[in-house]
Amino acid sequence: MKKFFFIPVAVALLLAAACSAFSQRGERGGKVKIGAPDDTGGMIIHYLVNEKGYGGVEVRNNFELYPVKDCCSSTSQWALSTNQYDLAVMCPDAAESLLEKDGRFEVVSPCLINSDIVVLKPGLTPQKIGVAQNRNHQTRIVAELFGSDCAAVPVLPAAIPFAYEKNAVDGVVVDALRGFTMPGDKLPPAAGSGGHVTYVLVVNKSFKEDPRYQEFLHLYQDSVEDLNNPDVLMEEIRKYKNIDFTREEVELWIRLGIRQVFTIPATRG
Repeated sequence: MKKFFFIPVAVALLLAAACSAFSQRGERGGKVKIGAPDDTGGMIIHYLVNEKGYGGVEVRNNFELYPVKDCCSSTSQWALSTNQYDLAVMCPDAAESLLEKDGRFEVVSPCLINSDIVVLKPGLTPQKIGVAQNRNHQTRIVAELFGSDCAAVPVLPAAIPFAYEKNAVDGVVVDALRGFTMPGDKLPPAAGSGGHVTYVLVVNKSFKEDPRYQEFLHLYQDSVEDLNNPDVLMEEIRKYKNIDFTREEVELWIRLGIRQVFTIPATRG
């Protein structure tokens, strides 16, 4: 009797596995799913889709990488690990955490430099700098710029402007598009021409076999070159966030060393 029971169970499991494989192949042939933050890190994806015409894309901007308790249980990393994303723009800390847990992903390239800037209260020697919770690379920025006498204070990302406004901290490390709207002195996150990597591009390795991946890489490289042009940058910030940058603000952006990058080897085709 046990043998007869085992046969239909085994058949059911085989059918389920086949359906799952078929579903995954169908999803791969559907839209390319890209996870991107809704700050400076996501601007190049917005540009690539809307200006460069990378078609058949579903961009998901609700890509919060750092929840209150544990970034390892964040919905973004869960979505990546369950094949809901083909590509993602991620903070280096979140990308490192993902790759440690899931070998199906790899970092393609750093993609943004110096987009987390420091905004300081004028005339103060900073004692406390607000950083986004769990963003270790922002804590390193504070240590490198201000030394051990200045504390990095973890704050929920959405609460950083409020903490600054209420004088709970003397300054903050904040995304450039947010920081440019805040009063105070603006500093780059790192000295020297190398800069500080603030976002990286991550790919699901299985997507690398899709011909659309090569198309993406070519268009991404073109988009990097475009967005490092001040005139294109001004127009894209207006379209992306409805913010009208002045020529002076664009010049400050350049002086802060904020730039798109693309450092992988030459692509095929």
